[in-house]
Amino acid sequence: MIPGIHASVRGGLDRALDTLNELGLPCGQIFTSNQQQWKGRAIKEREIERYSGRSVTIISHASYLINLASTDRRVVKLSVQALEAELERMHTLEIEWCVLHPGAHLGAGEETGIEKISSMAGKILLNSPADTGILYENTAGQGTTVGHTFWQLAQLLELTDMPARTGICFDTCHAFAAGYDLSSFSAVRETMNRFNDTVGIERIKAFHINDSKRECGSHIDRHAVTGEGLIGLEPLRFLGSMSEFREIPGIAETPGTDRDRAQDIQKVLEF
Repeated sequence: MIPGIHASVRGGLDRALDTLNELGLPCGQIFTSNQQQWKGRAIKEREIERYSGRSVTIISHASYLINLASTDRRVVKLSVQALEAELERMHTLEIEWCVLHPGAHLGAGEETGIEKISSMAGKILLNSPADTGILYENTAGQGTTVGHTFWQLAQLLELTDMPARTGICFDTCHAFAAGYDLSSFSAVRETMNRFNDTVGIERIKAFHINDSKRECGSHIDRHAVTGEGLIGLEPLRFLGSMSEFREIPGIAETPGTDRDRAQDIQKVLEF
């Protein structure tokens, strides 16, 4: 994997580039706008200039508020607008992939939620810049969230029906919390084989490399410092060393500062 972190953009989007360069990281993930607000931010000229000439790979993470599966029409409308705006900002900043939490069906049913998410995501992509795409992130399975099983992820990709512009961001903590064991070499290999059989290993375009504070199958999303959780350092190192993922970004979203996250990803992916 290619080592990276979720980097702070406090002080401007270009600040993340400075951080990644200072830490010697070839890739990173950012929020292009406030992840807890519907209203998006305008991109500044200096940010456009810095991003057009950058030497590092950047992935964006969409707002946590977006829920295309919501039963509230207002939330759906705002979600569509927010995702469209995210893809436009990505185009401006020359960012290819956006990580998206699929959403929660809120009681409407799993299949209904999957159909709504994939249908709207497909329409949004059709009307958005062709150099941008969406990575569905697997979830821990809290509440009525969609995307916590490999079958659900496969359905989202199949029904969105835009293979060149969709993929998966595989979060290790979320997978573990959802019941997919990653706490040993054999468990990592078995889980990846299951993913390949159900979804296709080639659909993974990024990883979130996070340890877990809670046990396998807990359905509780609590990231732990790498090596201090219930997955453990060695299994994550094994995953990071797999040849299938040699050119795939591995992003640390662990607790602490940017430098803390850099230390965490360095434990897994030496650089």
